[in-house]
Amino acid sequence: MTLTARYDIAAPGWSHKLRALGYDRAYRKFVRPWVLRQGAVLDVGTGTGSFARAWVEAGGSTDLTLLDLSPQMLRQAGQEMAAAGLACRLVLSDLDHLAPDRCFDAILAAHAMEHCLDPLAALRQLSDWLCPGGRLLLVVSRPHWCNVLIWLRFRHRWFAEA
Repeated sequence: MTLTARYDIAAPGWSHKLRALGYDRAYRKFVRPWVLRQGAVLDVGTGTGSFARAWVEAGGSTDLTLLDLSPQMLRQAGQEMAAAGLACRLVLSDLDHLAPDRCFDAILAAHAMEHCLDPLAALRQLSDWLCPGGRLLLVVSRPHWCNVLIWLRFRHRWFAEA
């Protein structure tokens, strides 16, 4: 089964699970010192948009582009954002096939780097898409026993602090 298919299957309950695990609160706490009130924001691997919603709830710009390779996750993100009164650009793509027509003042990526075949190349690509002085906010998985359970389903990687 492809990664896209795995995330399509998980999409209906994704936001509920993240809220139950406290990700929404943790994301808001993380982004609060870094939010920009204005400017273009790209959320890479948006899933159902939890990280982007945390950004907005912390006072960040609502000029959002949501990127995901799962049609069902992206559809769910669009519905949840619309329910919150937000109109976002939805882009069904992966990093390798995205060719943005503008730079971004902030790029968000929560648990997306874990799926990149070459994380350093992905970081360079994201850096190239930032406007001068732009902000890149990453959340990545660290080594922990629970990541083995997630790996069994989504085949992601994790990163040591170093």
